[in-house]
Amino acid sequence: MAKSKSSKSSAPAQAAPPPPPSWPVFKPPLPVVELYPELHPATSNLILLSSFFPRSLCRDYVAFLKTLPLQTTPSRPKKGEAVRVNDRFQIDDPAFALRLWETTGLKEVILENETIKDLWGGEPVGLNPNIRIYRYSKGQYFDCHYDDSNYLVLDSVPVKTTWTLLLYLTSSAEGCIGGETVFYPHDRKSAAEEIAVSLETGMLLLHKHGDDCLLHEGREVQDGEKWVLRTDLCVRRG
Repeated sequence: MAKSKSSKSSAPAQAAPPPPPSWPVFKPPLPVVELYPELHPATSNLILLSSFFPRSLCRDYVAFLKTLPLQTTPSRPKKGEAVRVNDRFQIDDPAFALRLWETTGLKEVILENETIKDLWGGEPVGLNPNIRIYRYSKGQYFDCHYDDSNYLVLDSVPVKTTWTLLLYLTSSAEGCIGGETVFYPHDRKSAAEEIAVSLETGMLLLHKHGDDCLLHEGREVQDGEKWVLRTDLCVRRG
């Protein structure tokens, strides 16, 4: 019986992931004010942290982010996905996620503030290293959708994401008109029930995601540019 030829598959070598950006330093050192989390009066699924970044740092970040290779989202979304029209940049950067967690005052607020410390769906251990940058120019928007939880390993600890974190880097103060993040508490788009969060430069918006995520959208930008930095809160998986 003849021996069959050995068929070693020669899979193409995967390209090395790009190096993370050289993010601007947090100058002045953060926090610049005492961070005071505000639960939205309409729902405990939304928390606002004003002045998370000072306006000067937001300007530095926007100037830097404009140099990154942003990609425009496809005009036709995949089946089951919401229509999103924006430009984005995405990178896995554990070191930057750790900086955001440990050197901004965020960790202390999340772990120690009595008003909110039991809302996270588990023991918070850090932020998702998957950092996303969004730019919405005039006419761009993100249609109604839900944010899913993701499962990952953070410093050898199995975790899942439970809250979305959106850091607004521009607002009407920088000429961005529109672009509000709007939530609908009863799983239907209804103007009478909407909870609209206006942009505020340097504000961090936290909203619960996964099974308890509220239907939400990013309204169309009418003028200027809306810049957002996004990550997620990670809690230990039991």
